[in-house]
Amino acid sequence: MPVPKQKQANPAKKRVETPPMTKGNMQVRVVSLAVLIAAVFLILGARLWYLQVLTGQDYTLAARATQHTNIKVPAQRGVIYDRDGKVLANNVPGLNVTVIPDEISRDKVGELAKAVGADPESVLARYDAAKETGNRYSPLLVKENATRDAVTYVSERTSEFKGVAVNDDWVRSYPEGKLASHILGYTGAVTQDELKQAPFKGLPNDAVVGKSGVELSYEKELRGKPGKRVYNVDALGRIVPEGSRVDSMGRFVDENGNPIKVDPSQELPDHVTEPVPGKNLKLTVDLDVQKLAESELDAAIARTRAAGYPGRGGAVIAMDPRNGDILALASRPDFDPQLFVGGVSGTRELKTYQYLTSKAANYPFTNRAITGGEPAASTFKTFTGLAGLTSGVIDRYTTYTDDGSCWHPTGVTVSPCYQSWRENSPNAVYLGTHGTENYAEALADSNDKFFYQVADWIWNNTTDKDWLPHFYERFGFGSLTGIDLAGETPGRVPTEAGEKELARALGSADQAYWSVGDWVNLAIGQGDLLVSPIQLAVAYSAVENGGTLVTPHVGSEIENQNGSVVKKISPKPAGNVGIPQAYLENAREGLRGVPANGVSGVPQHEGTAYPAFVGTKLPTLGKSGTGELPGGKDFVNWYVGWAADKESDPLVVVVMLDGAGAFEDGSEMTAAPAVRHILESYYGIEQSPKDPNPTDAQPLKETPETSGASAQ
Repeated sequence: MPVPKQKQANPAKKRVETPPMTKGNMQVRVVSLAVLIAAVFLILGARLWYLQVLTGQDYTLAARATQHTNIKVPAQRGVIYDRDGKVLANNVPGLNVTVIPDEISRDKVGELAKAVGADPESVLARYDAAKETGNRYSPLLVKENATRDAVTYVSERTSEFKGVAVNDDWVRSYPEGKLASHILGYTGAVTQDELKQAPFKGLPNDAVVGKSGVELSYEKELRGKPGKRVYNVDALGRIVPEGSRVDSMGRFVDENGNPIKVDPSQELPDHVTEPVPGKNLKLTVDLDVQKLAESELDAAIARTRAAGYPGRGGAVIAMDPRNGDILALASRPDFDPQLFVGGVSGTRELKTYQYLTSKAANYPFTNRAITGGEPAASTFKTFTGLAGLTSGVIDRYTTYTDDGSCWHPTGVTVSPCYQSWRENSPNAVYLGTHGTENYAEALADSNDKFFYQVADWIWNNTTDKDWLPHFYERFGFGSLTGIDLAGETPGRVPTEAGEKELARALGSADQAYWSVGDWVNLAIGQGDLLVSPIQLAVAYSAVENGGTLVTPHVGSEIENQNGSVVKKISPKPAGNVGIPQAYLENAREGLRGVPANGVSGVPQHEGTAYPAFVGTKLPTLGKSGTGELPGGKDFVNWYVGWAADKESDPLVVVVMLDGAGAFEDGSEMTAAPAVRHILESYYGIEQSPKDPNPTDAQPLKETPETSGASAQ
């Protein structure tokens, strides 16, 4: 077998030698490089000549020139005191982070807000509004009362966050925490929408203003006016002392060009506008009475829940019926105004805020004391009786007999079976009927049928189908009381025209039939009637004081910083109900029987609220009410009362409980004990060991009994 021939390797390619550079080529390269270098130096020289010769003087002047810079000097917000000078709201030093919207992007603002613990959504909303409304050049508040860590973070990143500044400022402090939160309200960064409103027009973007309560109502008085320090600074931002300038070498020199030494600690502004602190506000509120009222309200809600009812919330008002001074006003649920100082931030605060704004929290920012959203129930019977006396259909001796049968309006044979609470009670067989009662007796016994009959008699004695609603309006129902707190609502007293308008709004005009039945419901505080605790306090104050409709208020005095009173707050009464004194005394007679053991003329019946006042040493007047809410299985409890024979220091107290009980678990067991304890404590009366609903309330005033001294 033949052996294959091996493939021979290709011979290596021959390397081409680079020809040597000639003398001509070398000269071309040298000349090209020289031309390039000459061009560069020519350009640099021309630029240097332009800067030093043509514009040198301009740059020298710019380097020496100074400009003004303004430093804000914060003003303290006015302090809020109770009637005895105890601090309810004051100020503490803090640091605020601001930005100039025109100098920073939206993304960076959001990043900054998150970094300093502010709510990005809120900050960006105000940032967008500032851009849209032309306020892009004014500082915008990003974070009030920033932490040291936040300030350090910002200070180290000024080049990243353009237009940012950290300013010394005063921030709000509420030393009593949640106490009186619905009176005080809270503060926060002003919004662009608020800047369009009268109280806030002309304020800068970084202003902190009142949002609710007296912080809002007295915003103009409480808000101070910031000052400013004006400094001369050079191009590098250094403060230039007055009478000096910067020379071409960047040195501070006098007018003759002689260098001067500058002590930074002696740098003084060229001009100072001192801040003007806000005026102080003294309230009519008594801190001790406020604490007592809130404690008793909490206890009343606890009693309601213990009885198996939801106890969604409530309100308490304690008011001087002579002038409308409010010594206590509480609403539940409540909130801590300190939560809003510095803006809501941090995991814990955000969770708290999310809960407070959820349905489960039951609207803690609503001031139930001034919101007209509940039927007045039997507390309205006092005014129905006064309407009967005024119209002439009854006098103090007129009676009605309840024999247990259904009540019907005059001439009406087909109608609902109207009964009183006794017949409707689960214990009707033991309670029996109301029997024969006059106005005072029916009031003490809360006899529904008596007041049905009064409404029916008036209906058939007038051609004005709105006479009774208009009579209730005399006492302020259906209107704002004028209290100096934001958020008050007028409630509603139904009238023929009003019912038709409401029906049209609901798309059921054919059902807007106005009849004696509407009056009958109104007579016992039901139907489409809506009232507020403050309205009830004003109306019953008129019964107590002889007919004057006082204007309720929490503000007492405006003071300047040295304590001098610059304005006394004493609003004029809204008017007079125009009811004869004899009629008002007839009503008071019935109200005395409500908490008493035994009613004149009806010895077998004690007052409806007597079980709540067992053992008390303080004679009182009062009226309970258990109102039925829509659906028929949910109730509102009321009690209003005041002490008898305390004309020199009267106090009307109203308690309202939302989602409370009925019958044996109703107002007499929930709201009435709270009124009893507030009045006893206010007048220095110790709780009786027979009190069926004891609490921790202590006497607020010393009496011979509480001080250990013997009575004179």
